[in-house]
Amino acid sequence: MQKRRLKQLNQSEVSVGAIKSVPEHTPEELQKIVRYNEFGTNKIPARSFLRGSVYRNSKYGWRYVSREAVKGVLSGQLTSGKAYKLIGERMVEDVRHQIDIVSPHNAPSTIKKKGRDQPLVDTGGLYRSIDKEVRPR
Repeated sequence: MQKRRLKQLNQSEVSVGAIKSVPEHTPEELQKIVRYNEFGTNKIPARSFLRGSVYRNSKYGWRYVSREAVKGVLSGQLTSGKAYKLIGERMVEDVRHQIDIVSPHNAPSTIKKKGRDQPLVDTGGLYRSIDKEVRPR
């Protein structure tokens, strides 16, 4: 029974990123926003909210949640889909938190234009686009 449950776990994976549609941005615009902020440009400093979240959370937080989800699947308390959904929800939460705390700060001219110093938050579209997707491997 446990072997079958483990096999089911290996048939899926969870992906987290700017994947949810939002009215402020097309999918292509979201891809650019993510790329420009993750890696920076000659005018925009890198503000890695995805890689930063992986760095901050993968060693302990995500590993713990994953371990508990696998235990739930092995004991029959969770399906593999529910386990991946729980892991994905934690990851979404952590990526959004990283957006809230990312640095470096905005330039004074950007702060004046936006009215605040929240580097990755302008319309809120990027933040709301962060979602999970459980898909087959």
